[in-house]
Amino acid sequence: MLFDRDAERGQIIPAVEPLPDEAIIEKPFPNSFAGTDLDERLSAIGRKSLILAGFATHMCISSTARAAVDHGYRATVVADACAARDLPDGRGGVVPASTVHHVALIELSDRFAAIAHDHRQLI
Repeated sequence: MLFDRDAERGQIIPAVEPLPDEAIIEKPFPNSFAGTDLDERLSAIGRKSLILAGFATHMCISSTARAAVDHGYRATVVADACAARDLPDGRGGVVPASTVHHVALIELSDRFAAIAHDHRQLI
C-alpha cells in the first residue's frame, strides 16, 4: 500500500518532525479540507494564504488547491517541493512522473493556485 501510515515509510521524517506545540492534522482524503478541521483551524488564526508542498502534485496537492478556492483561500504551490509518480496511461503505456507533475502544475496555474517554481521565490 502506497500510503500505509503504520509502515516505516508512513512515518514523519525526523528532520521535519513537528515542534511540541505544532498541530498535526491527519487527512483521510486527497483534499486536505475533507474530513479534517483544517478550515476551522485556519479560520481561527485568520490565515487566507496557503503554501502547498507534498506528494502527489496531481492528487493531494491538486485536490487541496482546488478546495482552497472553494473555501476562500489563496494557494501557492511550491513546484520543487512537490512530486508525482509515473502513472499508467490507460492504453498500456506510462506517463512519466515529470510529465504528470508538469501538467498538474499547468492545470492549477490556470485558476486554482499561483506556482512558485523554485522554493527560493518564497524567501
